[in-house]
Amino acid sequence: MPNTRLNITLPTPIVDDIKSLYGPRGISQFLEEAAREKLAELKKKAFKGLIEGYQATAEETVEVLKKFESAVTEKRDV
Repeated sequence: MPNTRLNITLPTPIVDDIKSLYGPRGISQFLEEAAREKLAELKKKAFKGLIEGYQATAEETVEVLKKFESAVTEKRDV
């Protein structure tokens, strides 16, 4: 996957904490992992709303189909 070089500004205490845990050359790795986790969380929240909407619509659709099913399967004298 191609990379994009960025110039960002972070508070010094945050950078110091990252360096202490990941080493002076681990900042990019940390930021990539943090960004992936945050994006996954945001996508999950966005998709959760969509999934709930689809499920609600599916339940309504099943109820409507049940009503039509009895009308279609009734024996009729025509």
